[in-house]
Amino acid sequence: MCGACGGSQGPAAWEDVLAGAGPAQRAARAAAAGRLLNGRRLRVTPWRGGYLLCSATGASRPVASLEQLWAAVGRPPAPPTGEQRWARTGLPAGWEAQAATVWLAAAARAGTVTAAELPAGGVVEFGPDGTAHAEHRPDVAQVGVLGPESEAALADLLAFARTPGRPAGSAAERVPRDH
Repeated sequence: MCGACGGSQGPAAWEDVLAGAGPAQRAARAAAAGRLLNGRRLRVTPWRGGYLLCSATGASRPVASLEQLWAAVGRPPAPPTGEQRWARTGLPAGWEAQAATVWLAAAARAGTVTAAELPAGGVVEFGPDGTAHAEHRPDVAQVGVLGPESEAALADLLAFARTPGRPAGSAAERVPRDH
């Protein structure tokens, strides 16, 4: 990120590749990040190709991607522990791709998931250092996560990524666990 203007200086962030880079998509991701940060006295707004992270004291910091956002929030990368398995399901009603993208970035930082598939988006693999590599594949038809507790992670993802106000069903809305 450029220190003077806050503009991105590299390849597109993985969330832009898989979920879109337009102002509406970025605004939706900022709102979803705010839901995950509820109670932490932090606010996220879209800003110049990235996000602006603001504290309760008014201090603000521009970040270019969700990876940088979660690093700035202070979540240290956590290595996943245990055998990695895929859990997949069909596209649920009320699916919010932008909320799913935010949840996945936080879950990857927490070590909950190491890869994911997003319907009509593609595949993203998360490195142990917090980096991500995305491949746009519009043929992906299911929601999937790879991780040590993939079934629980998938349930958490589906609960968070539903249209706000839509009943949660059987899954409780939980923030990815920090390890």
